[in-house]
Amino acid sequence: MSLSFCPLDGFSVLRVSGPQGADLLHAQLSQDFQHWPADQARLAALLNPQGRMLADFIALQWAPEQIVLLLDASIAASVLQRLRMFVLRLKCTLDDASAQLQRHGLLGASPADFPAHLAPPTRPWGVRRLESGALLLRLPQADEAVRCLLLSDASQPAQQAHQTELTALPALPVSEWALQDIRAGLPHITLATQQLFVPQMLNLELIGGGSFKKGCYPGQEVVARSQYRGTLKRRTYLVSSAAPLQAGQELVHETDPGQPCGVVVNAAPDHTGRYWALAELKIALAEQPGLHLGDVSGPAIDIGALPYALTAPA
Repeated sequence: MSLSFCPLDGFSVLRVSGPQGADLLHAQLSQDFQHWPADQARLAALLNPQGRMLADFIALQWAPEQIVLLLDASIAASVLQRLRMFVLRLKCTLDDASAQLQRHGLLGASPADFPAHLAPPTRPWGVRRLESGALLLRLPQADEAVRCLLLSDASQPAQQAHQTELTALPALPVSEWALQDIRAGLPHITLATQQLFVPQMLNLELIGGGSFKKGCYPGQEVVARSQYRGTLKRRTYLVSSAAPLQAGQELVHETDPGQPCGVVVNAAPDHTGRYWALAELKIALAEQPGLHLGDVSGPAIDIGALPYALTAPA
């Protein structure tokens, strides 16, 4: 595999600027933004008061007193409006920087496929600032390939040069990039799935999407109760089907045909046309055959294996 390139226009970039921007995010999101090394990305969720996810983010420290949040473009406008409600007297501002900050995906078989000036960080979620000033984030993978996200400023000539360089590379379809996220077990909230899931239903605490030591934020009591009281009843699994899948579709099981047992979170086809998805399911039914799309007469759904365990380490 040589290095390939994918424009990530399906993600938007919200920018939080000012000396108290981290305070705003610390108070409103599921993640700790006060003890945060600059060479690490943060995963975080915005919840409603009932603990249901309105958005998930990849957060990076773009510049001094400036944090950027990457999220699905379908929900960016509503999320920006909601976060602005909580600025109040904090010394910070929020804007949509998607037109200025370009998002590019890079996929190679190994670090050797990347040119020296784009050498990837050594570990997933590591961030490296390039000489141009752009940021290179390494993402988790289900296999031995190396996948990175390059964030660059279109107004800066040195960073704009990356665009010319990358477009000369072999193109990677957007569906293939989405498939890489799915196989890595990285869910994304879209317009079709807003307010459906508590973070643990999407395995968010297993992939570093929250802190249980940071104190209060909207929905925190529900998240803490799910974590510490009782048994979690729903998780997200890797599934596949010969039939097309899309976010928001319901799944049913033959043992309980009268009601849905799960929801498709994200989906994408592979090169053979088979669809793969992350699906939130009742744990009790996930390991039993008999899962279908829509109703029990619908297409069969098969369960696959995620690259991480569905139980938190002791």
